[in-house]
Amino acid sequence: MNYQNKLLLSMVAICVANSVAAQQQGRIEAGQFDIIPSLNTSMSYVDNVARATDEQAKIYSWRSILSPEIVAATEVDGNPVQFGYRLERGTFFSSSVDDYTDHFVEALTDYELNSRHTINAILRYEDGHEDRGTGFSLGGGSDLTTPDTYKSMYYGAEYTYGSLSSAGEVVLKADRTTLDYDRNEFAYLIRDRATNRIGAEFNYQIAPSTELVFDFTRSFIRYDNNLLENSLESNENRLLVGIAWENTAATSGYAKIGYKEKDFAASNRDNFYGADWEVGIEWQPLTYSTVNFSTSADTNETNGEGSLIRGRNYRLSWTHQWLERLSSSLRYARENNEYIVDDEDFTNRDDKLSIYAASLNYEARRWLSFSLFYRIEDRDSNREAINFDQSVVGVSAEVTL
Repeated sequence: MNYQNKLLLSMVAICVANSVAAQQQGRIEAGQFDIIPSLNTSMSYVDNVARATDEQAKIYSWRSILSPEIVAATEVDGNPVQFGYRLERGTFFSSSVDDYTDHFVEALTDYELNSRHTINAILRYEDGHEDRGTGFSLGGGSDLTTPDTYKSMYYGAEYTYGSLSSAGEVVLKADRTTLDYDRNEFAYLIRDRATNRIGAEFNYQIAPSTELVFDFTRSFIRYDNNLLENSLESNENRLLVGIAWENTAATSGYAKIGYKEKDFAASNRDNFYGADWEVGIEWQPLTYSTVNFSTSADTNETNGEGSLIRGRNYRLSWTHQWLERLSSSLRYARENNEYIVDDEDFTNRDDKLSIYAASLNYEARRWLSFSLFYRIEDRDSNREAINFDQSVVGVSAEVTL
């Protein structure tokens, strides 16, 4: 199971564990469900809304974001089940064409058949948008009159065989992800797609806090409107081998390296064969200070030129609790994306994106917290139309019961 899904399922278990008759802090009892509402809001100043290049006119604007969320958590035969809905409304005071309203729906469960057999399932639906100058409009944000909007669906399930006391664990997994842009122009129709994945993971304990990991995934990528003569449809195989460890010398993490192959249906597209990796390390030198580092290499579907994107990502963050209610966070991320072009007359497009972010967080009450944040985004490419920089500074607040 990937880290994000494990985290979500852990949150479900926390939400519904140890339920009592009396109303708990942060939730409202409604029959068999605990209703957990929250509200996130922010006000920020954006100095390049459409991510225009240096030669283009830039849009400067204040932006407000209002994002209420409601979660319903319960138990079925002692197993956690959670449903959630979140709305996000973004308003740009000096650029109303960039306003957006996104909707997010999620349902997940972790069903334990017995001590050795567990099934979990997740469903996510997003009616979302891409800010101008991101995603498919990268490098052309100033040419759009509104952000691109899309519908996306993800649903997947995993079956785990093994127990806490067993030396090995087997995980069988399957999922499907769909992406459909709302626009009907040819350039958008050829990007609508579905990705089906099946895989298996085997973990074997080789030391008290260390496991050997084998992770295999096969993906089938199909495009809804296969209008290109040289189809982008492909099948992928990915095998990673590595280790995962916990609470060793104040660190926890995983390190996996392996092989990836991507075979295109079109004979005039070059197949890809190369090395992939996933590494994540959490170091906690003090109980109130945590450093996280992660890096990965993988292939992604192109959102512009070329047959695929060869991505290499690096992330480093540090969070520190200065006082009981005061903390800070620093983050740096680097994305190197190479767009592989099957034409000897053209060089591959090489994009480098650096993101710097900092925040100061204050918990005023149990139910109210504030954050002052600053973010810089800088993209450099051998295609001049892709270069841009953007900075955002603002304050946010989170309100719960």
